[in-house]
Amino acid sequence: MGREIFAYIIHKEGVPDDSALELLSAALQIDPKAPATAVVAGSGSSLTAVCSELVRSYDRVWKIDQENLGYPNAAVIGFLLERVLPKGEIVLIPHEHFGMDLAPGLSVRLESAFLSDVIAFESIEEDRLLAVREEYNGMVRTHVAGNISKGCVMTIR
Repeated sequence: MGREIFAYIIHKEGVPDDSALELLSAALQIDPKAPATAVVAGSGSSLTAVCSELVRSYDRVWKIDQENLGYPNAAVIGFLLERVLPKGEIVLIPHEHFGMDLAPGLSVRLESAFLSDVIAFESIEEDRLLAVREEYNGMVRTHVAGNISKGCVMTIR
């Protein structure tokens, strides 16, 4: 497939959120041969601690270290990610409050597809991704096919 998969990692007080490993698992399901890059934003020693932890699991870790990122803001993070992430790649974000604020706008900024609440992947063939997502608070599962030729931003449950 030849893509790189990026995972935006949420963290608190120097500890990556449990979703960091879930995003890595999703990246491996999408393409086990694609490099998985963790992207972490924040500042100071807590950011350094998170990156030190993630380097054990991810192929690469990108650190966005700015003093004003001590408290996460989806608008600011989206603006920064637009400038550092290459277009046409897959970006995974945890499906939680911050992720739901960040992901839709980021997909628009990156001119890529958006897929929310993904729980599994059925297959990927060139630029077509078949995924399973939840709707109505998990009461309904839908199988969707998406064109990811220009990349895709997904929230992963």
